[in-house]
Amino acid sequence: MTASLASVELESLEYSRESETYRARYDQDTTSTSIAVIAAMTNILDVDPLELDRLYYTINTDALDKLGRCRGTPNGAVDISFPFEGCTITVSGGGVVAISPPDYERTGVRDTGATNE
Repeated sequence: MTASLASVELESLEYSRESETYRARYDQDTTSTSIAVIAAMTNILDVDPLELDRLYYTINTDALDKLGRCRGTPNGAVDISFPFEGCTITVSGGGVVAISPPDYERTGVRDTGATNE
């Protein structure tokens, strides 16, 4: 990874009530995408990075970092989505990480698996 988490500063981290999604922007020239994902998650979940699962258990971080350096293709934007820590992460080639919390956190109702009869 190209930067240590201690030195990562996200350009912005915003929450959209309409889409119930966090959007983090980061500088693609100084921060790898995998580090930006971890930095955003630690801010959103208010946890130490060591409390998170290892990102490389979920996705190939080298491939993710290469995607993050893409500035788009002739056919349009490059996006990839994957689950991590119960959230859905969507990385765009334009230096944006979108994070959707689990449905039960977005609606305020936790799915326990119980059914109504």
